[in-house]
Amino acid sequence: MLSLYLRLISARIRAQMQYKISFWLELLGFVLVTGLEFAVVAILFARIPALAGWNIAEVALLYGLTSTAFSLAEMAGRGFDAPFELMMQRGTFDIVLIRPLGSFFQVLASEFQLRRLGRTIQGLAVLGFAFARLDIDWSLARLAVLPISLISGSIIYLALIVIGATLCFWTIKTPEVINVFTFGGETVTSYPLSIYSRPLRIVFLGLVPLGIANYPAALLLLGRSDPHGLPAGLAWAAPLVAALSLCRCPGLLASWRQQVSKLRELNFR
Repeated sequence: MLSLYLRLISARIRAQMQYKISFWLELLGFVLVTGLEFAVVAILFARIPALAGWNIAEVALLYGLTSTAFSLAEMAGRGFDAPFELMMQRGTFDIVLIRPLGSFFQVLASEFQLRRLGRTIQGLAVLGFAFARLDIDWSLARLAVLPISLISGSIIYLALIVIGATLCFWTIKTPEVINVFTFGGETVTSYPLSIYSRPLRIVFLGLVPLGIANYPAALLLLGRSDPHGLPAGLAWAAPLVAALSLCRCPGLLASWRQQVSKLRELNFR
């Protein structure tokens, strides 16, 4: 299945690279547009020296981790976003049902967007800026926590995108509340969670655990402690939280399979 996925993704990338000038302009556009997001953070820190004790380099670390993770999820899971929504609205999801592969796999592999790499480049550039400004005592544990944070964050974002697609079976349109947690969650977790109220911390550490992916990792890398008692060691639990988000969110894959089965029955009755 993995080899088939890679072949399908390779085909998508070759198709996108047919018009190279257009592709590179779109890629550059993503770099510039998302770069403006961090420019807002830089302007903020031009006016204040620190935010709850966090300087611009430390916030850049949080921002870079969450932006890179979100970009990877967007790149891989774009098929569950607008393209899936259009299929539901136009009634063309039936095409997916008559193919021999599972519908979830087909949607996942249907819309890999390499131009989203522009956001990844921007996020990595901000991470590079942070590492250049921070005096981190690197060890094997601190090196290992970086890919763990990025991969876990990507999976949690992807789970949210899939939840939005699953809700399309009932609403025909991805509810805007999902964007509140994806795009809004990216903004919230770009700053230290200690600056937010208790209810908001509960939401982004428990209900929608995006903060688990980057905030404890940043605490671990910086050797900081959370004023509310959140342990930095929670960074090692991020893969487990990501797995639960993708596989055991309430009704996620079960609801997907149930709705696909109902559509099959309606179409082949």
